[in-house]
Parts: sequence; C-alpha cells; structure tokens
Amino acid sequence: MAPKNNLPGTRAAERYRLGGGMAWWVWALATIFVIYLFNIQTMFSDVQGDIQKTLNLDINHLTLIASTYTWAFAIFQFFGGAFLDCFGSRRVMIPAFIFVTAGVLLYGMADSYAMILVAQVLMALGSCCGFVGAGYIGGVWFGMAAYGTMFGYVQTLSSVGSAVQQPIIEALLKHMTYQTLFIGLGCLGLVLVVLALIYMRNPQPVPITKNPFKVVGNNLLQIFKKPQMWIAAVWGGIIFGLNLALGVVWTPEIFSHYGHQSGYIGTALLWLGLAVGSCFWPQWSNRIGSRKIPSVIGAVMMIGGLILLIYVGMPMWLMVVMMFLIGMGATAHMLAFSVGGDVAGGALVGTSSAFLNGIMFIFGGILQNLPSSIESKGGDFHAMFLPYIIAAVIALIFVLIQKETAPKINR
Repeated sequence: MAPKNNLPGTRAAERYRLGGGMAWWVWALATIFVIYLFNIQTMFSDVQGDIQKTLNLDINHLTLIASTYTWAFAIFQFFGGAFLDCFGSRRVMIPAFIFVTAGVLLYGMADSYAMILVAQVLMALGSCCGFVGAGYIGGVWFGMAAYGTMFGYVQTLSSVGSAVQQPIIEALLKHMTYQTLFIGLGCLGLVLVVLALIYMRNPQPVPITKNPFKVVGNNLLQIFKKPQMWIAAVWGGIIFGLNLALGVVWTPEIFSHYGHQSGYIGTALLWLGLAVGSCFWPQWSNRIGSRKIPSVIGAVMMIGGLILLIYVGMPMWLMVVMMFLIGMGATAHMLAFSVGGDVAGGALVGTSSAFLNGIMFIFGGILQNLPSSIESKGGDFHAMFLPYIIAAVIALIFVLIQKETAPKINR
C-alpha cells in the first residue's frame, strides 16, 4: 500500500511532488546549510592570524588545524553518501546540522590547541553530509536528469557565499574577536537545526533495511570496482584540492610575497570564479554532450593561472584576475561528480558523490600541507608552489584518459 502522503489527489501528494514547492524548500535548506559550513571552513584564512596570536601557535600548527578538518572530513565522507542512500535525508542531515553547530560553538569557546582540533573534527563529522547531502536532495527531489544542474547551483551559491564573506569577516574582525564571531555563528546554526527538525525529509519515506551497514558496505564496494570513478576522483581531487588549498590557506601568503597585503580579495575572487563557472559549466557539459571538453579547458585555465600567479610578479589587479580565472578553471571538478552520476546511476548517487568528495578532500589535505613542508626543508617561495603546477598537469593527463561518460544527445 502506498504511504498516505503519496496517494493521488491528496494535499500531501501535491506538497511532495518532484520539483514542487516543498522540493525547492528542502533543497534551499540543505543549500543554506552548505553555504553556512562552507563559509566557516573557508573563514580559516581570515582568522588564522588571530588564532595564531591568541593560542601562540606557529605555521605548522595552523596547517595542521586546517588539514585536521580536511582529513577528518575525507574519512567521514566515504560513509556519509552511503548513509544518505540507505537512510534518506532526514535521518542523516539532522544529525549533520547538530554536529556542525556543536563544532562551531566549541570553536568559539576553545582556549587551547587541542580544543580547536576537537572542534574541527566535530564540524567535519557534520559537514561530510553537507555538500553531498544537498546534491543528493537535488537528485531525489528534482530527478536524476537535473542532478548535475542542481549540484552546480549548490556550488555556485556556496562559492558566492565564500566570496562575499571574505570582506565581511575582515570588517567584523575589526570590531570583535574570532571567538565572539564563532559563538554568533553557532547561534545561527541552532536556528538551522530547528528548521531541519521541522522540514528535512525525502519526497517519499525511505524504509530502513534489516542490515543497513551491510548495504552501506555493498554500495561502497560497487563504487570502488568502477575504474572510471577512480580516474574522475584523481583529476577532480587535484583540481578541487588546489582550489581548496589556495582558498583556505595560501592565497594571502602568495599575495604577501609580492607585496600585496589584501590577500583576502584574491581569496574572494577565487571563490567568485568558482561560483560563476558553476552557473554554466555543468549545463554546458550537458548541452554539448561532453564531460571531457569542459574539463580539459578548466584544467588548462588552472595550469596557466598558477604559472602566472607564482612565477610572474604582477600588479594587484592582475593577480586578482588570475585568482578569478583559477577559480573558473577549478569549476571542472564539478564535472567529476557528473561523471560519477553517469557511471553509478541514480541508486548510488549519494555514495558516488561522497566517494568523489572524500577523495577530493584527501587531495586537499595533501596540497594544503605541501608548501609548508617544503619551506621547513629550506625551499624558497617558487619551490614551495612548484608541486601545485605539477599536480595540475597530472590532473590534465587524467582528464585526457577519462572515457566520455555523458549521455548521447539525440539530434
């Protein structure tokens, strides 16, 4: 027997139809959550100086704080998407909202290095279901045909949020401590928790299987067996990891090296470039029936931008333009999710997205730490960032060997 709220002709059936008003509201709530956690994640580039002074830390401590979130997120990520496929959005996303909010509040109250690390782990535990959860909700509430497009909109809005928050956070930090700021953001998180408790759900109830952890394991195993998924994970991971490393840690350092003290503007333009690209990159891929062509263009843009940014001394305005172009190129990583959806199919969309996102954050953790590791061994500025260019070239090679997975266009 069909559930009561899905019977034809009922008010509930109208409310929960795919693409209807409830679909947009649930998707909007999940997307706001992504913007919230993404802003907090990227905010580290703004508050790291204050944290360093307050807790008497060095650059290695700071990179470890950033990478703790990244590594924990990557580990939890592998299970988050599988849990979404198995349990549905309500049973997974509500705890995610709670964990992120708890981590933000602890961040604001932390008075030691250890407490900061614990806060990062809590935020990572909740955040692992954020971006993938919003993508999953787009797929189940709007249909798999709209999956890539809705995912692109999530990335656009979260990137715009990160770009906008950079100057806002800089202004707020002139009038309050980072601790006060995080406590305030934690209170906002509590509001999101309440809204999730009221509204978060799938369009149809998701039954719990008798052995859910076995299902999760089987879902992951199916994804692991697909070679094209691993290829997409490598090039998507490198491209996203480079953008994450620049956007969270290293852009201010690069700008400072060339005598520009407003590195947060470069960070903002990096995320803005990613936002602009995400508006049309997935749709363009669908329109031309190719994942490979846009991905090649994106990788080439990133390689060219990195070479100019690191090796050519430029005026401030031109460095900002380079950051925007690098962000635009980094949009190619969204097509790795499209490849994953093509290869895995709708039943495993959450698992495939989580697998790819987890690999991306593993690469992000590695790439965040490389420059400081090279610097500690005596490497100069150019040596510190040479691996970024090499990594981008490797990403391009993997894009070129990726099979075309886009559905054929009927002409």
